Amino acid sequence: MRAALIYGTLLGNTENVAESIVEELKPEFEVELVDVCQVTAPDLNQWDLLICGIPTWDIGQLEYGWSDVYDDLDSVDLDLVVAMFGLGDQNAYRDTYQDAMGILYRKLVERGARGNIGFTPTDTHEFEASDALVEGRFCGLAIDEEQQPDLTESRVTEWVAQIKQELAELQVGSS
Repeated sequence: MRAALIYGTLLGNTENVAESIVEELKPEFEVELVDVCQVTAPDLNQWDLLICGIPTWDIGQLEYGWSDVYDDLDSVDLDLVVAMFGLGDQNAYRDTYQDAMGILYRKLVERGARGNIGFTPTDTHEFEASDALVEGRFCGLAIDEEQQPDLTESRVTEWVAQIKQELAELQVGSS
């Protein structure tokens, strides 16, 4: 199985979380760490599993590198499994918390990616609205390095254990 964790980052926080996730996935999964600026939408099908990391930028917008890929997704049909994680600030952006994660997730699924793994509860987050909600849960791991940096490590550890189990249930093999 070919797997990649593709991330976009402007301040470095998403990259730091991405590196932690890749380390937690070992040894069961060897995952290539890729900056989104190094890929195009058609490149995504070279992997069987994508873990996508995206911060919500400005007021509910996609991070710039992901924005370029997103704009070209309508030209591809995806055949892969996708899991998401996002970074956002639940105090400063209460009405758009984690929006980019939800926007990207929905587009990937619309284009054929198999999702529904790595969903997490909202109960330890305080926000008003989020496009990342699917049936009352975040469509991936929600991280807030601005307000809750002390929770990041435990959230990553728990989430990686969860997606390992869910991937096993989907019979997505390890390397």
